[in-house]
Amino acid sequence: MTSGVRQERVPLCAVHVDLDGAADIYRAHGWPYPFTDDPVWVSGLLAFLDLFERLGIRATLFVITKALDDARKLELLREAVRRGHEIASHTRTHAYLDRLDRAEQRSELQRSREDLAEALGVKVCGFRAPGYRVNRATLQVLAELGYAWDSSVHPTPGFARRLGVDLAQLRRGPIRFGSALVELPLPDHRPLPTPFSPSYSLLFGHWYFRTGLRRFARAGLPLVLLFHLIDLADPLPRERIAGLSPRLMTLSLINARRKRAACERMLNEVAARFEIRDSSALVAAAGNGPGVLHG
Repeated sequence: MTSGVRQERVPLCAVHVDLDGAADIYRAHGWPYPFTDDPVWVSGLLAFLDLFERLGIRATLFVITKALDDARKLELLREAVRRGHEIASHTRTHAYLDRLDRAEQRSELQRSREDLAEALGVKVCGFRAPGYRVNRATLQVLAELGYAWDSSVHPTPGFARRLGVDLAQLRRGPIRFGSALVELPLPDHRPLPTPFSPSYSLLFGHWYFRTGLRRFARAGLPLVLLFHLIDLADPLPRERIAGLSPRLMTLSLINARRKRAACERMLNEVAARFEIRDSSALVAAAGNGPGVLHG
């Protein structure tokens, strides 16, 4: 017997973490990083594994596969797999793909997928481009190489032009490119000036995250909640930071305890409005409707 009361379906959320360490951030900005270790990478992933374990979350981790060359990082990635987290590619070298020719792009995408599968014993289905720099040609290469989904796109006019899709369609949530590849867009943050992802919200304050999340949740669309290692990592030692910009870009101006409390609060707010699932659940639901996925 049913109550006759209409049950609202709860939209899905996938939790993503880009595993960019201090060395990757410095390299992307053209700053020298003359150190052999990377405390941002190690402390950040350790903190995320602990937080996710306590909250019962299985996340998708986007790996720059040069990390596999470091024994400490490799062991932590194997531990992440043992704990049930999904592994996705963030390229081999964290190169901006729009600066590479098609053959170089293909090498970055193919090698990273193969290296992850070999080192971690996993099937790699997902991808995010460094700096979100993708176009339609990149998505075609991903599909040709057997990736099932990408999550590099923001629902903005610039991305719509690059991908050759209608902006309104992109703002309705996940869409298919051909028959092989699903795009899981990052959330529309309008009218806020920047994304309300944790990295920005840690700088602007929790009100910023709450405002963006509430606005986005009204649409009933699936959410891709994107973290970076810097969101939980220990601040870099002062002797490794020259100037304000590196402190800002590594979030080293915020202590670890404060960051971890803030991120846990964000995840609890998300859990109150969304059903947190792995990325494959969002991809599997992509056929349920024209760009709108529900659990």
